[in-house]
Amino acid sequence: MRSSRPARAVATALLTVAAVVVLGVPALADTPSPAPPGAPGSTMRSTPVEPRVGRAAKERLDARRAQVPAEVNAWWVDPATHQTVVAVVGPATRAAREFAADGDPSAVRIQPMSTPVRPLEAVGERRRPGAGRQERAVAARGAAPSAVRPTAPDPLIGGAAITTSGTRCSDGFSAHRGPTIYLLTAGHCTAEGKAWSGAGRKPIGTAVRTEYPGHDYGIVQVTGTTAWRGSGRVQGGPTITGSTVAPTGAAVCRSGSTSGYHCGLVQATDATVNYGNGTVITGLTRTSVCADPGDSGGPFVTPDSAQAQGTLSGGTGDCVAGGTTYFQPIAPVLAAMGLTLVTGD
Repeated sequence: MRSSRPARAVATALLTVAAVVVLGVPALADTPSPAPPGAPGSTMRSTPVEPRVGRAAKERLDARRAQVPAEVNAWWVDPATHQTVVAVVGPATRAAREFAADGDPSAVRIQPMSTPVRPLEAVGERRRPGAGRQERAVAARGAAPSAVRPTAPDPLIGGAAITTSGTRCSDGFSAHRGPTIYLLTAGHCTAEGKAWSGAGRKPIGTAVRTEYPGHDYGIVQVTGTTAWRGSGRVQGGPTITGSTVAPTGAAVCRSGSTSGYHCGLVQATDATVNYGNGTVITGLTRTSVCADPGDSGGPFVTPDSAQAQGTLSGGTGDCVAGGTTYFQPIAPVLAAMGLTLVTGD
């Protein structure tokens, strides 16, 4: 009789196992199975990876940039961890997670952001509200009787206001090819109009090249040579002496016709930005410098060595609360167009 109890216990256990196998257990059935090794994904954690791994993830995102969802605003390689950071406005939706997913989930980090990146031209202005000091001074000089003494052309100054029909942006840099002078600004600015004017509404010239989207630069040929001349001057900053590229972590400053002169640091290079509606820009430099609408196209420079870095494309925030900006590097623009930067006064 004693030996029958263990036998019944064993039989009961076997029946229980059989029931689990055949019928399943609801609590276990509701538990999601872990993703198989190597399944695409991403992370919210800052985790160091090999530089080649993070760079490869960035290149894969660039390759499918045409499918980027609206809430994914930018991506770049974090120089500290080498992860590719994907900036997402609001909670990471399924579409955002699927876009960011990589074969090595640790290589891509999703970073929430509160406001979207946007271009920073000022659209819909009849005229810049309130002439700045430079504009008043130039207008006053222009009022001198030219019949008595012809006035010399005014310098094109980086950060000064330039306008076309209904849009205000900022002068970036002067460049030349032979005797012909050009003004470099943002491509999303020159996409708004052909004829551009400066302070005192004096005509500067005509936009002859617009690269936007894909890149973000515009080139205005200076035809008003009796009124304007090329210059390396920057409003509020140093006079340009060259165009050596500043490394990540270096100090940079920006001049613009709305907010003036502000400084910060280079945070990342080769960033890709999504402005929405299929407008994606690659190869931008990300900085901690603030900016406001109307500052687009304005120059970024190194404050100590006076090296030209690029022209403002867009950003988040403003110069009250602070923000992040992205600029179009100038070196590839000069090389692509066969231009030489104007330095000195």
